Order: sequence, then C-alpha cells, then structure tokens
Amino acid sequence: MPDEPLRTTTFTLTGADALAYEQAASRMTPLGVFALLCWLGLWGGMALLIPANWAGERFGMASAFLVSILVAIGYVLALLLIAIRQWLRARRHFRRAAEVTLTEWPDRLEMVGLGMPRTVGFAEIRRTVLGRNHLFLDTDEQPLILPRRAFPELGTVEDMARRIEATPPSAAAEPVDPGQPSA
Repeated sequence: MPDEPLRTTTFTLTGADALAYEQAASRMTPLGVFALLCWLGLWGGMALLIPANWAGERFGMASAFLVSILVAIGYVLALLLIAIRQWLRARRHFRRAAEVTLTEWPDRLEMVGLGMPRTVGFAEIRRTVLGRNHLFLDTDEQPLILPRRAFPELGTVEDMARRIEATPPSAAAEPVDPGQPSA
C-alpha cells in the first residue's frame, strides 16, 4: 500500500509571517549585549557634557534625571535599529504574499509555492520554534514558516512539532571520524 499524506493544506505567507520568524529566531549574542551596554553607557556619559547651569550640580537629582532620559533615548534608538534590521531581513524572504501548498507525510514535508517545489525530511530539520501564531522550522537551506491559521484543527501544529523533534537527525548531518574503526 503506498503511503498517503497525513494532510494537505494551502495557505498564504506574507511579510508579516517572515517578520514573525525574524523576531522569534534572532537572539542577542554576548557580544551584542556588550555592544548594547557600551552604547547605553555612551548615552549616559553624554550627560557629563551637559552644562552645569542646565542640569544642576553633578550627581544631583536633576543630573540623574537627565542621565536616565539620555539612556532611555539610547535604548529606544537601539530598539529601532534592531526592528529595522529585522524588517529588512524579513523583506528578503518575502517581497509579496505567496500561496503555499503544504503536504505533510509521516517522515517529510513537501511544499509547493515560493518559486519551486521543496521536500524537507524531518531528519533535515535542525530546530523547531513553536510560537503563539507560527511553527518555524530551521533547515540548512531556508526556514519553513508554518502559520497556525493554516491548520484549523486544534493541536495539529503541536503534534507536528513533537513528531519532528522526535525524529533523530540524519546521518549525513553527523560528522564521521575516519580514524575510528567501525565495529
């Protein structure tokens, strides 16, 4: 008996879906945290350049208030830069909405849309990120973005994520040491 797909669904991916992926997938590295702290320190240090007749005596209440305002301004600017970067990266994924047909098999996903057909085995998926509105699947090529709205049945996305995570990684992804004797 030929294996049959578990389900087939058609949905539309938009730039908002790609932006949701960028927001969920981006993590701040330790170097990024250090850079943010230096940036905020720079803005806080700029308070030392404010003349005393504007801010009152140094380390007084008015001076501390101005330091807080400058640090807040620096933080808002950093958040704006991060948001713009995420938006630009999301635009690279989808410039306009695209209709996608997803066929779910017991061991793989097949997608038709976004320019060409694509088959991804569960063993090829490096990471799953289950969000409130999406399931993101990281692969070596490009991520798969599956919105919850594409699966009307409750629990479907969670079941798919559990099955994918339960699949062991492919042998091609594991490095082989040629010096080790085989048993």
